[in-house]
Amino acid sequence: MHYWLDTIEYWLRKGLEVTVTVFFLFILCLTVTLVVLRYGFNSSLIWGSEAMNFLFIYTTALGAAAAISNGTHIKISCLKDMTKGNFRKVMDFVGCLLVCMVNAVMGWFSLPWIASAGAFESPVMRLPMWIVQAIIPLGCGLACFFCLLHMIRIVVSDDLQGSDTTC
Repeated sequence: MHYWLDTIEYWLRKGLEVTVTVFFLFILCLTVTLVVLRYGFNSSLIWGSEAMNFLFIYTTALGAAAAISNGTHIKISCLKDMTKGNFRKVMDFVGCLLVCMVNAVMGWFSLPWIASAGAFESPVMRLPMWIVQAIIPLGCGLACFFCLLHMIRIVVSDDLQGSDTTC
């Protein structure tokens, strides 16, 4: 495949991994802070729980795209692992296509949802909900991008095992 596509995928994946790691670090620090405040000082941060929920949504959407890029997302591959040659490449391609289609449908149908509910504010932090909801089409779009790259690799690959091209 083209070197520049591999480079884009690599840096995009690394950026997602760093972002997800930073979000998890914030979640950890916020959790520890909330526990110490609650049990140590009988106090709390009003916005803490809501912020953790929002960060969890972001880590899920971005982490799913990064997992697709790495080929480490949840999948059942026992049948595919028993195959070789062109049949395995076809199974890899169809698997990537299905993952891409699911993400494309979710991303597409999230747009009208954001348009209708995005103007509402979150209960505590008073943020417009589109700020939280926008990560859904973004994460789905990134997942589709990575799936398309993997499908291109499968088609142009000379490797009949398909081991490095799974989605």
